[in-house]
Amino acid sequence: MDWMTAEEKQFVNEVLAALKEYGVRLKEREKVKFQIVEHIQESHEHGTDALEELGGPEAFVKDYVEINEIDVHSRIKKTHLTKKESGRSILPALLASAVVYFMSQILFSLFLTEAFNPLRSNDFEYNLLYRISGNSWWNSLLVLVSIGIAVLAGVLIQTMNKRKMGA
Repeated sequence: MDWMTAEEKQFVNEVLAALKEYGVRLKEREKVKFQIVEHIQESHEHGTDALEELGGPEAFVKDYVEINEIDVHSRIKKTHLTKKESGRSILPALLASAVVYFMSQILFSLFLTEAFNPLRSNDFEYNLLYRISGNSWWNSLLVLVSIGIAVLAGVLIQTMNKRKMGA
């Protein structure tokens, strides 16, 4: 696309942004972009003005929406619904983060501390949430690692959910 003029690049970007607002999927937008770029390239080869042939970005998008029979009103409703459902979509990530945090704290308690060692007496108050070791710096390190693992797991699950939903 380095050979395109600034106006042509702007046209392509405006069309893609408008199609995204209408809820057109990424693969379809990529196809439209390819077709527009191909048309512009052919127009350059024939010495014609591609933007004049295509019209404005608004007209192009309007024609695309009409040809592909995209219901603008239902797309707008779906957009509002997906915004409402976005609060629900974060719930699995939060639950997974909490489970991963507790699991890592349990594993750290079992294998990296002496909290469950029956041969040693614990002179500290054990708490799975924040106090798994009697040594404060070791406890802080283990809690921070658990938090990091939990956040990473939550982000991964959220990313997978968004990809699955096609957002």
